[in-house]
Amino acid sequence: MAESIPHIFQAVQAATKKEKVNVLKRLGNDHVKKILQHAFHPGIKFLLPAGTPPYVFRGVPEGFPTTLYPEVRKFYIFCEGGGANINQIKRESIFIQMLENIHPDEAKIVIAMKDKKFDELYDTITYKLVREAFPDLLPKQEVKKKLPAKKSGGKGQQQKT
Repeated sequence: MAESIPHIFQAVQAATKKEKVNVLKRLGNDHVKKILQHAFHPGIKFLLPAGTPPYVFRGVPEGFPTTLYPEVRKFYIFCEGGGANINQIKRESIFIQMLENIHPDEAKIVIAMKDKKFDELYDTITYKLVREAFPDLLPKQEVKKKLPAKKSGGKGQQQKT
């Protein structure tokens, strides 16, 4: 049986700084990679409202703690460029149904992924860590250079009187 997705992320979170990449590589199956890609890739935009939608946990079937695995394939429906023939109400309804049918810990992961706040849920699982473990999963981050501060009182500026 596959390890539950929350347990995989908890194992990475609990690993030492030196071991995080190795743990993520070892446990990071295709579903985990897809979640991390959706959580961190700047080009993936969700077409869902921010925050936690109103939903009621319906319960997990006994002996089936890995309910998020089959749901990962639906993520395209919630993103720009995917599920183009689905209207917004239906898209949000499918999302809420998914949250109601998965374990509450998995729902937290999906919501954090959607809101691009994954590193608030697991503070040591960052863009940099994911990129180091799976270089082809995310694009290189552009380093923004700080512009030098402009000096005041230059030519053309009004003087205060």
